[in-house]
Amino acid sequence: MISVLLAFSGPDDPPAKCFRTNANGDLPTCTYSGGEWTRSYPSGFGPSGAGGGGFEGLFVLLFVVAVVLGVAGTIWRVTTAQRMAREAGMSERDATAMTLLSDDGFEATYLASNLRGRPTTPIPAPTAGRSTADRLRELDKLRAEGLVSDEEHERARRAILEEL
Repeated sequence: MISVLLAFSGPDDPPAKCFRTNANGDLPTCTYSGGEWTRSYPSGFGPSGAGGGGFEGLFVLLFVVAVVLGVAGTIWRVTTAQRMAREAGMSERDATAMTLLSDDGFEATYLASNLRGRPTTPIPAPTAGRSTADRLRELDKLRAEGLVSDEEHERARRAILEEL
């Protein structure tokens, strides 16, 4: 008897197929046209489609997060390599290129900057017109201002005194 009712259903009485969900759990939109009911499911776009949620939406979200983290990580690596190179007196441009263009570039920059150490302050060159006492006073002043380390001071002091 139900099949007889479905065969004679009209525009006010949709058939059971209009209330069945698809594999995604979406209800169809049923329309009555030309004496027949037709159903259609959402296209996947909009708030009720698969684009707004489910596995596809999660995949898109994870992809966006991975891209953002990758870009942020690259920016951090480049700026850190540039800082290490600058502090060691190396070329920042070369450190950037090594970090971006080689697999172990960041580690190589770290190793090179630590092996090279910090650049030393140049010891003032002797000038012919100044006395030895003036040169030693200037060297003491540079050490007091922190521009020359104790080792550099001692080395320069010996060099000045050897010229006597």
